[in-house]
Amino acid sequence: MKLRINSFYSKSFATLTLTVFALSGSLRFNSLSAQGSCTYSVSQDATSLDWKAFKFTEKTGVGGKFTKVSISGAKSSANIPDALKGLKFSIDSLDLDSANPERDPKIKGTFFGNLKANGKISGSVSSAKLEADGKSGSGIVKLTWNGVTKDLPLQFTFENGVIEAKGSLDVNDWKGGKALAALNAACSELHKSKDGKSVLWPNVDIVIKSTLKKDCK
Repeated sequence: MKLRINSFYSKSFATLTLTVFALSGSLRFNSLSAQGSCTYSVSQDATSLDWKAFKFTEKTGVGGKFTKVSISGAKSSANIPDALKGLKFSIDSLDLDSANPERDPKIKGTFFGNLKANGKISGSVSSAKLEADGKSGSGIVKLTWNGVTKDLPLQFTFENGVIEAKGSLDVNDWKGGKALAALNAACSELHKSKDGKSVLWPNVDIVIKSTLKKDCK
């Protein structure tokens, strides 16, 4: 009688174990399937571009942002790089905010006003690559500015649905040297360091932020 009871419980335990493993495998498969059916797309209403220029011999940063970034060609894709590739953008450079009402007109008039099309900026994402960690990557933006089109490398991070891309450009590469010199002349005293030199660097750091919408079916 004891052997029968032990045998019964042994078979029941084995059946229960197999059932648990089967359910576990089914849940895991369903979870992976759900993840695989998700698509990403750039949110046009949640994209911004911040910039930082540099003055003084010590290279002190002066930050600002463009208040309007127009996006076109947005598409949905099962992976982030494909959602970014081919994305086009345009920026009216006169829609800027440096957090200084007295400085803004000088930047708009003396710098951007001395560039072609008032310094309008446009471009497209020509390549994007996401690393294995799923949180970092790199890409190239084909940037058109002052009649010049050049590749601008970017490094980006992706976390909590927000993608942040960083890069640095030299305005001389887009033939902006004369406009930069004009701005430095207009703000000569404000750019003067302790060494008596008035310096406005040609380097500009940019940070692009956007929210990626995730749609899972």
